[in-house]
Amino acid sequence: MNWIKITKKLSIGPWILPFLLALGGVVSDYITTTIGLGMGFYETHPQYHPFWAILCFWGAIAILTLALPKKKPWTLCVNGLASASYLGFVNNALVIFGIFPGIHI
Repeated sequence: MNWIKITKKLSIGPWILPFLLALGGVVSDYITTTIGLGMGFYETHPQYHPFWAILCFWGAIAILTLALPKKKPWTLCVNGLASASYLGFVNNALVIFGIFPGIHI
């Protein structure tokens, strides 16, 4: 019973959303990158690793979450930054589906 009161006071939901969004974007980018590599494409950034990507996104989100006010326009900005992690997934999907030309080995 006390645990429920503690979690309600912490309000875990609102501040964790950007971190989950960024994690979903990086994981989906990694999955589509792996699929593309299996199809004969190669990564244009040879030092890419999902660990560094999530570290950069989570670091920026943490700084913005602490520095910006907790009002509506600012939370949308933080969520927008977190959603930018899906750009890699979109690019990879467009290359896999043949809409964008990819670089073959």
